[in-house]
This record gives sequence, structure tokens and C-alpha cells, in this order.
Amino acid sequence: MRDIAILVFDGFEPLDVFGPAEVFGCIRRIHDTADAPEIRYYSLNGGTVHGAIGTDIVTKALDDAPDKDVLLIPGGPGTRSLVKDAVFLEALRRQLPRFSRILTVCTGSALLAATGTIDGRKATSNKRAFTWVKSVRPEVEWVAHARWVEDGNLTSSSGVSAGTDMALSVVAKAYGDEFARILAAAIEYVWNDDPSDDPFAAL
Repeated sequence: MRDIAILVFDGFEPLDVFGPAEVFGCIRRIHDTADAPEIRYYSLNGGTVHGAIGTDIVTKALDDAPDKDVLLIPGGPGTRSLVKDAVFLEALRRQLPRFSRILTVCTGSALLAATGTIDGRKATSNKRAFTWVKSVRPEVEWVAHARWVEDGNLTSSSGVSAGTDMALSVVAKAYGDEFARILAAAIEYVWNDDPSDDPFAAL
């Protein structure tokens, strides 16, 4: 499995980041495998990033991320301004082709969509923010009822904790369902392994 590059920004949602990070980081702890991914944290220019609820994290510049890594884009209140930040969006747009796979959590899909690179592709997002997300880029085929959605090398998940379910699905594809269930048990997490089971869509 490729290494994981997590892109953070001021106002990122901590669980969007650290739920999947816990899943991917536990792979080596469960089984010492040569292809267990390393997890690295990036921002556009590097330095300390201030997440929501007082979560600060030290990052490297996104330019430093190795080619072919998996890019994870979280959501959070910071996405509301970034979807209008032409400088940020252009810089991200230029970087995207370097990554082998893209994962989004919550309103991270709105941020990705705002780059104009996933028009016509299927994606989902946080259901409480779904109307706003759709307004950011109507050209995306937004899926209103899904815990997570796969479309080629893009996998997007619904709100916050859905990122952990999505991350376990990525692990299952790479290492098998049994391994993913062992990992979920190790972190005492009840895995919703059905991407169509979206109880929050009704909200």
C-alpha cells in the first residue's frame, strides 16, 4: 500500500484526519509488513497548521510529498473559505496528478471539487453540509445517500466518523476483509462496512 499524505489547513476537522490516520497507522502494529504505509502531514507551504478545537500540527510543504502517494483531504470549517481561495485551489490543482489515489472526508470533497478536477465524477460529503457542498461545484455527480463513494482512484466519505469507515475499506482492499476486521477490533471500533448504509442521509 502506498504511503499516506494528509493535507491539512487552518480549520481542519481533527477526526477527519486522525480517524483515518489511526487506521492506516495501525497496519504495521497489527502486522509488520514491508508495504505498510507511512503517514505524513502536509500543508500548502509547510509549518504549523491550526486545526479546529485547538489542534495544531507541524507539517511539511505539499511539494515535498513523494509522487504516487495516496492523498487524503479532510474537511472542517476551514474549507468554507478555502473553496474561494484561488491561490490555494490552483496550487492544489497542480499537485493532484502526482498522487496515485485521492481520499476525502466530509467537506474535503467540496475543497477537491472546487479545483474543477472531479467534474462528472461521483462523490459524497457530510450530509449536514450537503446543500452547501453541492453549491460549490454542481458539475460533480453528488451522491446524497452513501457512507462513502468510490469512483476510480477517488474515494470520498460522508461526515467526520465516516472517514474511519472509508479508511478501513481501503485497508480491506489492500490486505483483505479479515485483516480490516482484526484492525477494527484492535482499535475497538464498530466498522460500518456497507458504503450504502448511510443513517445520516435522512437528516
